[in-house]
Amino acid sequence: MSVRGLKPSWGQYQNPRRTCLIENMCSLDNFPRLPPEGEIVVCEMNGQVHSMNYDRADAIIFTTSVSSHPKVNITKELLHTSLNRQDTRRIFLPVSENIFKRLVNICYENGLYEALETAAEPDNVAASPVVGFIATHLLRVANIFTSIRYTLHPHLRELGDNLIAAVSETRNWAHSPVRCLSWHPHCTKLALATLDDSVRIYSCDTPTRIIKCKTQRGIACVAWRPLTSLVLAVGCDKGVFVWSLDPTSMATRPTTNCATLLKRPHHTPVTGVTWSPQGDLLLTSSATDTTMYVWDVELEEFSPVRRVDGGGVNVVSWSPCSTKLFSATTGTTFRVWDTSQWTADRWNVISGRVQTACWSPCGSVVLFCTTTEPLIYSLFVTKLFSLSTPLYQEQPSELLQSALIAADLTLILTEDGHTVGGLVVSMAWDNKGCRLAVLFRDSPLVAVFRSSVTPTGANLAPCCFINGSSGEIPNVISFQRNFEEGSLLTIALALWKALGTVGSCSLEVPRAESSCYLEGPGMVSYCSLEGSCLTDLAVVKSMGMVKWPYPALPFHLLSCRQRRGIQEACDGTLPTDVRLLH
Repeated sequence: MSVRGLKPSWGQYQNPRRTCLIENMCSLDNFPRLPPEGEIVVCEMNGQVHSMNYDRADAIIFTTSVSSHPKVNITKELLHTSLNRQDTRRIFLPVSENIFKRLVNICYENGLYEALETAAEPDNVAASPVVGFIATHLLRVANIFTSIRYTLHPHLRELGDNLIAAVSETRNWAHSPVRCLSWHPHCTKLALATLDDSVRIYSCDTPTRIIKCKTQRGIACVAWRPLTSLVLAVGCDKGVFVWSLDPTSMATRPTTNCATLLKRPHHTPVTGVTWSPQGDLLLTSSATDTTMYVWDVELEEFSPVRRVDGGGVNVVSWSPCSTKLFSATTGTTFRVWDTSQWTADRWNVISGRVQTACWSPCGSVVLFCTTTEPLIYSLFVTKLFSLSTPLYQEQPSELLQSALIAADLTLILTEDGHTVGGLVVSMAWDNKGCRLAVLFRDSPLVAVFRSSVTPTGANLAPCCFINGSSGEIPNVISFQRNFEEGSLLTIALALWKALGTVGSCSLEVPRAESSCYLEGPGMVSYCSLEGSCLTDLAVVKSMGMVKWPYPALPFHLLSCRQRRGIQEACDGTLPTDVRLLH
């Protein structure tokens, strides 16, 4: 059997009993047409996609849900890009100095290896034969060890900004005006890392704050701390800066006294940060290090999580249910961790590596894409039980041990003459599990899928393509995590003239569409979220099935009153040893 010319990929993801199955795949061929030339998509209402002329585009015409959101426009004037060392050298006139002094300066500025390369140049060998002879032979020995090191750890071939650009989930990271962004999980605050190595915090009711310090360079990722107001982790070339800002302060440029630098040897640049849903632990990873670190930020203490195979870790994501963690290496290996015991289920891909991954809101399914295939894979990470029979029989073992192909993203040419699809840079799944956005490496369009979680995995269906104006390229995508009226997709767009704008597309999702899995007493149940208040709470104690009335919030994020009402309805069977949100 084949699907659109693709052969079934049996055994593609296995260790040693894991297999890859082809499900009823969604493809880009079935997507609706783009709006007419000169128009862009602004929102989706009741299943209808609305577009407007670019010059007059405003989602407020269709919905007021984004009327109070901050307007973001990154211009050249806002970006004060720091000069690099080569640029600063152009300011000064060259001076004549002897070979020894020059080598000392090069070693101090660029390291021993570059000093040896300079000494081994023919002109310098002629000026100082002894130094040139020693440098040439030392370089040969160093190159042998370097070759062995790169053979064992291919991910170390790239260093610094080149390494970050290679593994980043931002399209064209090195030149993108917006390098990464993160929505606060509980309020309307947007953190934006820009090309000038600063982080801007936008809010609807306060002035824009700019977080910047001299050593915070090469920002690869940012993440808000849950259950706090203004604590932000920034992964960069020197480690992780954890900024703790005073919400009552009116200062728009916080000092470095508000920051704590967390770093470990050989753990730079930090290319992945993720908080536990309770906000008590911070996990960091680096594409140059096979070890992940779990930090207690207040105590500045850490616990290493080591696995020597696979290479450095470039993708990390904590599940919303807090019991699982997804990590992917720069090699062919990725893992799903049980965070209670920190044991891992190891998987392998045939070629390439995992580029991006995202969890379902319930933490039962993880979607991921690789660097070599235009496919979205769906991986079951929790044993699910069918509600179709009164016996609640367990699903077939091959489904529980399989990565399913959920969507085929092969590059296509639309009827309008646009090319869309190909390899994926990033994916984002909304907090209701109803919309999935996909950012491509070479396409100027963002694909949005309708999504749902079923007892056999994630089902994807076409929704719409989102386009920008002529010349605008999407670089970063993210969903607002606390948006109540539906799903709010945020896209950072870059013009060819290196200007950046951040636009939002409102996707209204009826509550009846929301779906997730909840762990009940001794089992996992499938629930359809239709209610919106506590009176709609339904509990079937004998089967452990709960109809959850708060699709945007897991249990540990509810207020005291909401939690108390649910616990009373469940006779106190739900957990109580979690932090409260007041």
